Amino acid sequence: MVSNKVQRLVIVLTLFISTVFLYGCNGGTSSSSLSEAAINIEVRDITTKAALDNVQVMVLGPDPTNAQGAVSILRQVATDSRGKAQIGSLSPDRTYTITIFKEGYANPPQVANAQPQYIPQNVFLVEQGKTYEVIGYLIRSDSPTTGTVKGYVKNRVTGEAISNASVYNSPVGNVASVIDTTNKSSKPGYYELSNLPSGNVTINVAIPGVATNVTAQVTIPSNGSIDYDIMVDPGSGSLHGNVVAAANETLAPGTYIVQALRNGTDIIATLSFTVTPAGGTGGANAGEKSHEYTIAGVPVILPGSTATYTVKVIADVAHMISPAGGVSGIVLRPAGGATGTNQIEVTPITVQSEKGTVLVTLFHPAITNPLSESEPTLTTNAPQASISIDGALVETIFVNEGPTRFYRYRINNVPVGSRNLRINFPGHSVSGTPSVTAVKDTEVQVLYTLAEGSASSAAKFK
Repeated sequence: MVSNKVQRLVIVLTLFISTVFLYGCNGGTSSSSLSEAAINIEVRDITTKAALDNVQVMVLGPDPTNAQGAVSILRQVATDSRGKAQIGSLSPDRTYTITIFKEGYANPPQVANAQPQYIPQNVFLVEQGKTYEVIGYLIRSDSPTTGTVKGYVKNRVTGEAISNASVYNSPVGNVASVIDTTNKSSKPGYYELSNLPSGNVTINVAIPGVATNVTAQVTIPSNGSIDYDIMVDPGSGSLHGNVVAAANETLAPGTYIVQALRNGTDIIATLSFTVTPAGGTGGANAGEKSHEYTIAGVPVILPGSTATYTVKVIADVAHMISPAGGVSGIVLRPAGGATGTNQIEVTPITVQSEKGTVLVTLFHPAITNPLSESEPTLTTNAPQASISIDGALVETIFVNEGPTRFYRYRINNVPVGSRNLRINFPGHSVSGTPSVTAVKDTEVQVLYTLAEGSASSAAKFK
């Protein structure tokens, strides 16, 4: 006969074994649960972005007992007041398809450039232990499929915003045009057209003073927006003017560069011309008092822009004196018409030659016949001689008589470049055509021989 103490011990052992067995079973169930996957879904109105409740969410997948079996509806749940629902306990490593439905709503159409949205019949290959977050979008069945285009109207050449343009779309069917202007103090050049029909739409830009409108083709997203900057080609024109030599001068021989600068800093267009020295190849330019130029291909300045042009002249042989900084404040506007080109006259720019010094030495050979003048006579006549420079107002100073029969003259303010000398020594001449090439801020020395003869002949003193 079994005592009460033994009976109680058997009962305790039985309960312990049962507990261990149940714990092991529960542990196996828990491990299996951890391997399953889940999908959290949130559904919104694509237009208002508001959460949608009572949306029917269906999950389709393979037969849970046979991966190769027929497809069946595994889950069907409804979203709560926050538009959210969860589908859990999905067997891993299987493919599932999600669809959503709500009375009075439809799936949004797929349009190029549309914002990211939930695509109906979305397919998921789930992995064990993972939870997937999905956002679904629906659109009211009676909602129009429209979108917005926004951006800036800009000058294609300068990149600056055009602040006085009108932007509008071409009407489609019974949908009227939407118009906006870019004249916004806080965002110059900005436009925004809303409620445009989705799909390809023609955008037009009208700018005062520009006869030809600008058009662009834009794909409008459905119930979304797209950024689109409209670039306007300003067209081009030309600047015409003259480079003029200073008073009592001709243009110094050398190369001149004429620049057109936007706002005084950015070089937009340039040209160059060369003034050739007397007697040189192409010497028809020698002695020019003025040279005409035309700078072509200069972008016009569209109305509303504060940009201006400055024209400057750069040369190693001359510098601007009037106006000293070039001609500023030039506004080249469109002339209208299909080409949008025109020409504007630029105030003449006066340039002054750079200057150098020339030391001229005249030599008279020793007396060879009785008719030759004596040295005392030459010494008396030397200070009366005059030397000038073609196309320049210079200062000539008799320096001294050097060695016997050598007479020196310093000529100041000689324009740089090759210049002809006019030498007038009483009763004498210089053979050939005397010339000198002056160098900026440098003294150049030349020597010529005097010969007996009349000083009245221009050919002899040229």
